[in-house]
Amino acid sequence: MRIKKTILMMLAILLMILLSTVAGAMTNVPYPSYNYNFWQQMVPAPHAYIPVRALRGSDLGIEDFRAPQDLFVAPRGEIYIVDTGNNRIVCMNEKFELIRIITTFEKNGRPDKFNRPTGIFVRENGWMYIADQENERVVVLDRQGKLIREITTPAVQEEGLFSAEFKFNPQKVGVDHYGRIYVIARNVFDGIMEFTIDGEFRGFIGAPRVTPSLADYIWRRIGTKEQKERMLLFLPVEHSNMDIDERGFVYATVVGGAVQANEKIRRLNISGDNVLRIKTYLPPIGDYVTGSEPPSTFVDVVAREHGIFSVLDRVRGRIFTYDVDGNLLYVFGGLGEQLGTFFTPVALDCLDDQMLVLDAGKNQVTIFTPTDYQRRIHAAIDLYNRGRYDEAAQQWQSILRYNANFDLGYTGIGKALFLKDEYKEAMDNFRLANNRPDYSKAYRLYRKEVIGKNFGWIMLGLALAVAVLVWLTTKRKEEDVVDQKKRIADLTTQIQAWEAMEKRTLKINLKRIWYALRYAFHVIFHPFDGFWDLKHEKRGNLPAATILLTMVVLTYVFIRQYTGFIFNQRNLKELNIMLEIFSVIFPFFLWSAINWSLTTLMEGKGSFKDIVIASAYALTPIILINIPLTIISNFLLLEEGAFFYFLFAVSVIWAVALLFFGTMVTHDYDLPKTILVTILIIAGIGVALFIGLVFMDMFNQFLGFIADIYAELSFRL
Repeated sequence: MRIKKTILMMLAILLMILLSTVAGAMTNVPYPSYNYNFWQQMVPAPHAYIPVRALRGSDLGIEDFRAPQDLFVAPRGEIYIVDTGNNRIVCMNEKFELIRIITTFEKNGRPDKFNRPTGIFVRENGWMYIADQENERVVVLDRQGKLIREITTPAVQEEGLFSAEFKFNPQKVGVDHYGRIYVIARNVFDGIMEFTIDGEFRGFIGAPRVTPSLADYIWRRIGTKEQKERMLLFLPVEHSNMDIDERGFVYATVVGGAVQANEKIRRLNISGDNVLRIKTYLPPIGDYVTGSEPPSTFVDVVAREHGIFSVLDRVRGRIFTYDVDGNLLYVFGGLGEQLGTFFTPVALDCLDDQMLVLDAGKNQVTIFTPTDYQRRIHAAIDLYNRGRYDEAAQQWQSILRYNANFDLGYTGIGKALFLKDEYKEAMDNFRLANNRPDYSKAYRLYRKEVIGKNFGWIMLGLALAVAVLVWLTTKRKEEDVVDQKKRIADLTTQIQAWEAMEKRTLKINLKRIWYALRYAFHVIFHPFDGFWDLKHEKRGNLPAATILLTMVVLTYVFIRQYTGFIFNQRNLKELNIMLEIFSVIFPFFLWSAINWSLTTLMEGKGSFKDIVIASAYALTPIILINIPLTIISNFLLLEEGAFFYFLFAVSVIWAVALLFFGTMVTHDYDLPKTILVTILIIAGIGVALFIGLVFMDMFNQFLGFIADIYAELSFRL
């Protein structure tokens, strides 16, 4: 028994040592691992890959690499490195043992050499397609290194497509299952060049769309012919690299020019159309940056199993991996001197589940091995694609134990529950994932299920509501027009008497505020009479206007907090009540102040108090429409969003129209003058904001200057 206990204790100690060693290795990885949440915020994540080795030429017993430019893993597992500076191709087996070096080949009975090769592709039959850049050709060699053919400049065949100065400098090359050859050439902005299996030029595919700025558009409209020709130089777009997936689609990365961010990674079909599927709220663009930070620049892409693809970012040395729908799975890598970081990353490829990254700055290949976290992600995707949804959900559950911030994990569980008709549970998971489209699909079926179970009670409630509405609209007899006018005149007289009092009791104050608030309903439907009576008949007052403005503030807070999940894309954890209040109060009083300042100089008849009251009453539609609309939004589907956005737009347009008519009536302007004044008010608001920002900037600089002086004095003393 003692021996058995001793053995068990030793095994336990050994296990603890191993776990601590692994944990130490994980924490010593020289780069952060992270993902992005719905609001483009970086959240920490477990490491998906760990660097295990850096391979140099000397490790193979050969001269070190010099500025290598491409890396390719052949279908049989051989690894090819395009050692550009040494004008050679280095071939290794899957154990990273040297097989051969290709520096020369025989052409027409004579030896021939490469001149700065920059790209390679190897087919299943072992044929090598090498982009021999400075020799202006693509060289095709068989498995033994014998020349099959050369592909030279297409300008000879297609003189009309190329200028006289055109030089064919191929940089990257790829071949699909049918033998079609795709070439990315330097200074070619029309797309990827396509050749037949025999090397005949067929044209360009996948020319990226550019998005010129408004200034570019204006200059193109008014510029001279020479200016327009020069403008073409400011919109260069070229591909940086490509890979062919198992179905023959061309994955390509784009650099330079005014290309859209979501066009930087492309999946081209045989017609050259971009069919990359993006079903996520965050498109695959690498890092989400702000301010002056440079965006990610992709220099290579590798197509992997199940539609997964990885791209290499040259700017920060990071590898981003996405699934078939464009969801970010994991990120690893970085710039630096440690193992696992790079100086100038130029290419990547996969060897089974290992990731190889070629660094032209360090002249080495870094080998990364996957962690259990990465394996579980790929296993979950594989199980889901094979229809084994329960097992996939179990994998996603285990992944969430690693990383509770992984939105795709909740989506995976939600999809499995959805297929099992467990719509409420699926909705809960889609909500955790911030996946609104799938949440809406689950909610559609859940809502149908609930309505079906409670149809009788729902119809009874609707019938009672209709009955109450009919009763409320018909319970009073129609008053005679004379009686109505007399009642309104008496009420107006009473209100004017209240306004003339120097001291009012609390009861009278409450009554005058109540009647003033009720009059808001008349103002929004009869703006000309309503705004006239607000000013001249004293039907509105400042306390009522203050209450209305407060209700507008509360309405916007209510909208931010309680709009239905499908339509509310704000982070409720970061809701700032003071900021929400300021976002309403500041524009309101800025409008009122600029309005009063300008209209005083333009024969306006309204005082600042009149403007504040009229402006507050004009905002009544925002309260009346948006509070019930916010409640209703919790019961709408994504496809019914047009109804939600239409009514929200109606409330804003209605309020803006009332502000316009309120300005007209309050200042006794005609229509043209009101339009002019409104334009001037808007311009005045812009000027005031500009002056305020300049003042704040100067004040911040002044504070910085004082802080610098204080620091200098503290240092010297």
